[in-house]
Amino acid sequence: MVAEYVLPVGLLVDGDPGDPLDEGYEVQWRDDEDPPHYFFHAQVSVLRLERLVPAALRCLPQFCHAVLEVRRSDFEMERDPDGPSVDRWVSDLIPRGELLHVLERYRFSLLHDGMVGFGGYDPESAFEVFLDDHKLLSLFSPSMEPFEQLLAAHRVPHARELRTLLDLDHEHHTLPSVPDRVDVPCSKRLLRKRLDVRWFAGAIRKRLHMQPERLYQDGDS
Repeated sequence: MVAEYVLPVGLLVDGDPGDPLDEGYEVQWRDDEDPPHYFFHAQVSVLRLERLVPAALRCLPQFCHAVLEVRRSDFEMERDPDGPSVDRWVSDLIPRGELLHVLERYRFSLLHDGMVGFGGYDPESAFEVFLDDHKLLSLFSPSMEPFEQLLAAHRVPHARELRTLLDLDHEHHTLPSVPDRVDVPCSKRLLRKRLDVRWFAGAIRKRLHMQPERLYQDGDS
């Protein structure tokens, strides 16, 4: 039985979503890209991402690049309408263990904040793991393994047609802004400074010595 999808705190669906979203993944072979690779696109309940994302990152080589994306606010988009929708930072090659340590240290923020994406990639191959600001997991690999086996081990079913949050009207929020929109049990916790995207994203960039990626900063995305 396919498990029902549970939203992160920082993503809100507008209106009636109709049928509930389900967990699942789609896979495509992309032979028109260099290098050719398989692309897995998975939607998994946020509480199960706590186990799946670290497991996926462990599939990367011993050294890899870390990637951090922060969605621009409405104010920033209005001020710079021709700019990118996200700002993106990339680290130099770092030990995979450092990437996992940062994920563990900022786990709640990275899994629940609706403005942030985080992951890593191997510059020498098609291997990449990225959890985007919709908390959809993108996995890239030159072969079906190891990600087909990983998703099966975590009981994420393959779906021929996967209805995702992208198909619904929705809102992205950084965690301290959520209590302004909905009544949540952990509202006081969400107002803590370290859960503000401006604080924890900056801390991650400093920890991993990340630099802006020129492609995104120049508005070419």
